[in-house]
Parts: sequence; C-alpha cells; structure tokens
Amino acid sequence: MATGAPTNDCYADFASANSTLTEMITLPLGFPLTTANNDDSCFPTAGSALSINAFYHRLNDLQQSISTIDLSFEVPDHPMLSNNAIIGDVSTSISGRYDVSLPDLSTHASIAMGASVGVFAGVVFATIIYYMLHNNNNNNENGGGNSRRYVTLKKAFIGLILLPASLLLPYTLIDVLGAQNTAARFTTCILFVLYQFRILEAIFDFVPPGAKSSLSIYCTYFSLPFDMMFDGIKPVMATRKEIRDGQINVVKAVMCIGALCTILTPFGYKPFGDTNAGEFHESIVFSDYLDMKHLGNCFAIALFFQQGLAIGDAVFGNAIQTVLGYKVKQMMRNPMLEATSPSDFWGRRWNVLVHSVMKRGVYKPVRKYSSSAVAASLAVFVASGLFHEWLVHVVFLHNRPSSSSTSEVLLGSNTAFFVWNFVVIVSEKVLAGTKGVKSLGRMIPSMLLPFVIIMTSLPMAHWFGNPYLKGGFFEDYEKCLILIRKV
Repeated sequence: MATGAPTNDCYADFASANSTLTEMITLPLGFPLTTANNDDSCFPTAGSALSINAFYHRLNDLQQSISTIDLSFEVPDHPMLSNNAIIGDVSTSISGRYDVSLPDLSTHASIAMGASVGVFAGVVFATIIYYMLHNNNNNNENGGGNSRRYVTLKKAFIGLILLPASLLLPYTLIDVLGAQNTAARFTTCILFVLYQFRILEAIFDFVPPGAKSSLSIYCTYFSLPFDMMFDGIKPVMATRKEIRDGQINVVKAVMCIGALCTILTPFGYKPFGDTNAGEFHESIVFSDYLDMKHLGNCFAIALFFQQGLAIGDAVFGNAIQTVLGYKVKQMMRNPMLEATSPSDFWGRRWNVLVHSVMKRGVYKPVRKYSSSAVAASLAVFVASGLFHEWLVHVVFLHNRPSSSSTSEVLLGSNTAFFVWNFVVIVSEKVLAGTKGVKSLGRMIPSMLLPFVIIMTSLPMAHWFGNPYLKGGFFEDYEKCLILIRKV
C-alpha cells in the first residue's frame, strides 16, 4: 500500500459493539456465534439444534450429488480453421474440453434467507412509520401548534432510532446468518440502502401520496425493491403482456450475465491484463488512466455491474409483477450503450430505482431547504458515495477472514468516484449550451455518442470497481450462475 493510503482502522472497535447485539439475538435462539472454517459457509456451524442446520447439511448433500453429474463436452479443432494464418490461433484456443458449472445451492439459499429477513425488517420499519406519520397525517397537519410539535417529535424518533437501525441491523443479520459469501451479503444490504432513503423521504414528507393510502400498500412500497407507480392514489397494475415480458426478461438477463461471466472469469475479470492506473488517493497519471488496456478492463467491469443489476431487477421485478400484480419499472435501461449525456446516463438509465429514492430522500429535501440545485446534486452524489462505502464495509470488511485480498480493499474510493461524476454533471450543465459543445455534438455519429459519454467516467471506473474485484465479489457471484468453463 502506498504511503498515506487510507486505512480501515476506524472501524476496528465496531466488532465488539456489534457482538453484544448479536449475542442478544443468537443466544436465545440456541445456536453458536461461530461459523464454519470454510470461507464459503453461509450458515451457522454444526452443533445447532435448529432445523436450519439440518436443512443446510441436506442442501450440501444435494449439492454434492449434483456435482457428480458430468456435463462436460468437447469442442474439436477444425483442421481448415487451425491452419488458417489469420484465425488459426483463435481456433486452437477455443477448441478443447469444457465443463458446465451449475449454481451453488447454499449460496442461493443464503441469498433467499437474507432477502426474506431484509423484507421482513422493511415491513416492520414501514408499519412503525405508517402509524406514526401517515395514518393520521392529515389530522396532524391541520391541527394546532401542539400537533405540529408532536409530529416533529415523531419524525425525530424515526430519524434517531429507525435510521441508525437500518445502518446497523445488516451487521447483526450477517453475523446471525453466518454469511461469508459477498453476493449474499450484498443482496441483504441493498434492501437496507432503499430503507435508509425511504426513511428520509418519510421524515421530509416526500412520500408519494398513493403510497400512504393504506398500510398494506405502504408496506409493499417501502419494503420491496421496486419503485411503485401510481395513477392518482391507486397503484398501477401490470398487464398480462407486461407480466409475460417480465418472465422473458428474466431468461434474457440470466443468459446475458452467464455469458458475460463465462467470458470474463478465465481472465480474472481483467480481460486486458494488469495495468498501472493507481488508487484514488494516488497521483493521476493520464497515460495510465487513458491506456486502452485499462479502459478495456473498466468497460468490462462496468458492463458486469450493468448486467448484474439488470438480473436483480428482472428477478425481483418479475416476482413482484407475477405474485402481487404491480407494474414494475425497468431499473437498468442499457446506459452503457444508449446514454446520450452524463445526465441521461445517471438520471434516466443507470439504476433508476436508486435514483428515484435518492431524489425523494436527498435531492428534494436539500433543494427545499437550500434552494440550490447544485447543492442538492452534490448532496445526492456524496450520499451515493457514502452508502456505497457502507456497502463495501459491510460486504467485504466486516467479520471476514483476513487475507491479502481483503487487506487491499480501501474505503474512500467509491466516494471519490461519485464526486468526480458530480464534477462531470456540473460541467455538462455549464458547457451544454456553448457553441463549441453543440458543434462537437453534431459532429459525433449517434452510434459513437454513448462511448463518448461513458469516457467521462470510464478512466476512473476502477475507483468504484476495485473493492469488488479485490474483495472476491465476482467469484462469489459466479456461484449463483450457470457457467461454461474450459477444463
């Protein structure tokens, strides 16, 4: 690590404080606090009297039985292609024996359990907020000064109790479940990110009116990872065609992420090899940041995140549309290949769900009290950076076995990445109307425009991706997929 590099020692004392809360939950349930020596263990160790352990062992037995199935196949070397001077090397590298790797059942079980517990916690949060703020909201607003003061006190309670709870509870849940797989941890934590901003929107009165129409609708709106749409105060329901399209999108998303990981995994998710671009706290060397190999690696990682979020959106969205019937917005709208500006990339295409909750939970409150669009935009990007830092700490650093890879995971790089993109957005607003930029925009072919747009962030994209790359996220994520590997 370079001299002056940020460290994670400021979190060293958190483990002891968190263990107390973990004991309060685990000891009455009757299972130990330790986890298996296997880093991939997703549940408490043997010795537990709970049925969850029996389920886990049966799952392992089933996984071992499945792993004995031979799904390998041979790709022969075609003589005419291998002797071709142009594509001979490519043909030789493709030919050989391949094996089909099936998903790990324990990882899927851990993801399902973490998501279920997270949604349950969201329902509890939503119920408290609904009865404290929304059930009698109109009466309180129309009352006298005492009523308004009472509402203020209730908002203070929500801010001082529920908001810290949404930040701390994932640590305890991960300890209780014994989750070491980073993909399972991420799935659990991402729900609480949504809760944090939905708590803020409730405190500052920016909850959509339709969401407050009943307890059941508010619990659904608050606890599930989708942005509920309303026609007046009524939720918009999905048509049969939309439900069918959602099911097709799941298949497409699974195939796309499986194919992408199949291509990238032999290269360790660095298809163009190691490069010299430094960390966010080191000096920026333009030749390293603009090196084509570095940009190629960054593009591959960015494409992975786009497809990874797309499959989460497709799976959860399809479940919500099929089971509950609510229409679900598409969260990822192909920003890497279709964005027309930095604002279009971040505001209308990349992770629209998080954009929506941050708009109501951060942008609108800051804009209301500061009357500054620039200050509100800065608050959104800083908040985005901070919640990603929180994700990095919970997913990669909290209660994980020490290794050379986890020691290289640094806090601060995600915030630096989002602050850089705030600079890009402000620059766009300032320069968009100038004659030079307009002329340049007319000169760029429409097919190349998305690549010009992502180049405003791509050289710094490793600031965002490095914690996931060095923390082993991609290897853990692969356990959820069907992959084809060359033997």
